[in-house]
Amino acid sequence: MVFGIGEGKIKLELNTHDVTAGGKLSGKLKLELKAPKKAKELRVELIGEQRQGRSGKTKKVVIYQFKQVLGGEQEYSGGEYEFELQAPPISEVGQHLGGAAGLALGAARLLGAIHPVEYYIVGTLDLPMSMDINKKVQIAVI
Repeated sequence: MVFGIGEGKIKLELNTHDVTAGGKLSGKLKLELKAPKKAKELRVELIGEQRQGRSGKTKKVVIYQFKQVLGGEQEYSGGEYEFELQAPPISEVGQHLGGAAGLALGAARLLGAIHPVEYYIVGTLDLPMSMDINKKVQIAVI
C-alpha cells in the first residue's frame, strides 16, 4: 500500500448525535486493520471549529478540543474501544444568550459576521511515517 492508504478503517458508533452543552457523549470506536500496525496513539476527540474572517477570506479555527487517549504507543490489530467525551459548557457554546445580547448575536449570525460552531467527533490511529487512519462524524451541541 502507498503511504498507508487502504490499510484499515475506523468506525464510530455514538449513543447520540445531539448532546447538550456541558453534557457527555459516549460511544464506541471500532478499529479494523488489514494487518497489525505499530502506532503512536489511538485517540478520539471532540473538536469545535468556527469559520472566522471577513467576506470571502475565512479560515476554520479550532475553538474547542477535548481529547481522550484510548491506547498509547503499541501494536494494534483491531478491536473495539469505548469512550466518553465532555461537550463544552454553555458559556463556550455561546448559543444560549438571552435578551439584548442574544438578539445582537443572532443578528450578527444572520449578517454573516459570526459563523456557527461546527462540532465533530474524530477517531484517529496515529501511525508514524504514514497517513493516519481516521474517521470524522459531525454532531450537534445544543
